[in-house]
Amino acid sequence: MTSVKFLNGSHNVQGNIVAFYTKTSRVIVDFGMVGGFKEDQVSKLIKSHLLPDLPDLFLNRKSQFQHQAIILTQVNVDNLMAAVYLNSSIEIYVSKKGYRLYLSLLQNGLIQPIDANVIEMPHELLVGDLFIRGFASDCGVMGSQSLLISDGAHCFGVSGDVRINGPHRDKAFHWIRKFRKKNLDLFLFDSTAYSFSKDCDLFNIDESALIHQFSDLLTQRRDLIVINVDPSNVDRLKSICKKSHHYGRKVVLEQAYAKVLHESFPKVDICVLKETLGNKKTTPNGLEVVSLDDIVRHPRNYVLQNSFDNIGFLKKLKPGIYLHSNGFPVISLNRDFEYLRDKLYQSKFQYLEFGASGHASIQDVNFLVEAVNAKQTVPWHSYLPELAVKSMQDLNMKFIVPDSNKKLIFK
Repeated sequence: MTSVKFLNGSHNVQGNIVAFYTKTSRVIVDFGMVGGFKEDQVSKLIKSHLLPDLPDLFLNRKSQFQHQAIILTQVNVDNLMAAVYLNSSIEIYVSKKGYRLYLSLLQNGLIQPIDANVIEMPHELLVGDLFIRGFASDCGVMGSQSLLISDGAHCFGVSGDVRINGPHRDKAFHWIRKFRKKNLDLFLFDSTAYSFSKDCDLFNIDESALIHQFSDLLTQRRDLIVINVDPSNVDRLKSICKKSHHYGRKVVLEQAYAKVLHESFPKVDICVLKETLGNKKTTPNGLEVVSLDDIVRHPRNYVLQNSFDNIGFLKKLKPGIYLHSNGFPVISLNRDFEYLRDKLYQSKFQYLEFGASGHASIQDVNFLVEAVNAKQTVPWHSYLPELAVKSMQDLNMKFIVPDSNKKLIFK
């Protein structure tokens, strides 16, 4: 017998954690934290549902499971933050590419360090009674994966964050076909698009369209272009650099971002911002160093990557356009976002929301669910999962709204 329990984030897009377990074995999928990092006693965070109710992992209590593991669908902070509070030797598995990205972000100070055993997931993983296989996917974070979990008698699928209009859509279509052939007993799908209202269609722009818009800006603008991009979206950063180089603009990256990109794509032409150099010996070999003074003298020759921590650099530059490309702060973090907009106003930079979602659109979600065609389907990673169920009620399928107070049992 296998049970499935939604530990956290059943009506949220943060801290979405689900557990699959037998009498002796447990696999926990993703390990984020509702509302982001909070400094408080673990017992209080559990009581307030900011952390999942897992006292054996957080409070060093004896576990009933002889075999257990945490598996991440991606290494984004939203999928990992609860691990900061772990008081257990439980292993955390990530995909091969995800592991490389995690190490790069960690070594360059772009992800919060955690005292946990993060390791590369093999092609196939056995955790006691549970067999797990990861499939490469596409959501905007390098190394994202969907998961197929089996107890020998039943098969369960977790899409993780996914889109099917991105540069690696072929990978998503591959696992969709695999999942359909397995005739899944249960499928948890990324229903972020169903998070706001029935008329919501926030996710219609894709990475290709975004880069096309960026090309237009490169040809139209005669002033400085500044961009704040998520460092885990290495593919977008690479595309921005290649497109800028094509139009004769040098992309200047903060040292940490430059090292992350260079480690993944060493042949991409980039420069490093002088003001962010801690030790020149740690700068990737052969990269040109550009200073803020250089950019002041020739603003139309550059595209500057600027993180929230270095927003103060902008006051030293001539006004231009600021592209907020899914970087921090996200709009939902109101205090930081208001601070950002205030600083841009003071520096006379034009703000432009310039992002593409890592989640499937409503139309693509509907296709995904119907294509997998599981026996039971759960809208996951959504503020309003009921909305997804209502929207797809004409499909001849059984839907289950996630509820943290109940568990699903498969005998």
